[in-house]
Amino acid sequence: MIETIIAAPALDPARQARLKRIRLFSLVLARCFVILATVLTIGLLFYWLTVSAGSIAADAQIPQEWLSEFGLGRRLAGFAISFVPLACLVIALLAARRCFGAFAAGDFFGQGAIGNLRYFGLGLLASALLKPLSAAALSVLLSWDAPAGQHRLTLGLDSDTMLTLLAAGIVAVITWVMAEAAALADENAQFI
Repeated sequence: MIETIIAAPALDPARQARLKRIRLFSLVLARCFVILATVLTIGLLFYWLTVSAGSIAADAQIPQEWLSEFGLGRRLAGFAISFVPLACLVIALLAARRCFGAFAAGDFFGQGAIGNLRYFGLGLLASALLKPLSAAALSVLLSWDAPAGQHRLTLGLDSDTMLTLLAAGIVAVITWVMAEAAALADENAQFI
């Protein structure tokens, strides 16, 4: 009886170097996502608690007199309103961290990596959709003390929001392709 032994081919050194770079870069990005989520949250809180009412009025393009009594309660309300789309972005960044953590571990097409990349895209989408609503709520808050007839409700869609929506769509398609590639690889592995 003759036994057939199939030896797995040794990995190409150039491929091993590429995989090592992918894993290292993925690990760095995974850590950057956590840092970015933390810095964005602290930065937003710092803005609402420390920036002068005049600067907030200038940023919102409203008269400074409207914010003459802009106390801690309204500042915290401004933070809460602003944090809603940021919270979705933070959730997206943490999902991206888990995805890139899987990449760093060499799990490029596992359900964890694909699922977390999908959650990243969904978080981006939610953040982009909530950003105009948050801006509208802020316009009402900041014009609360405006004279009669000058209260504001501002709705708008800027290019950053449009680009974020586009990026979320791109990530959605990439996750679909990755899921199909993983399913195809599983099917092919069963034939061997």
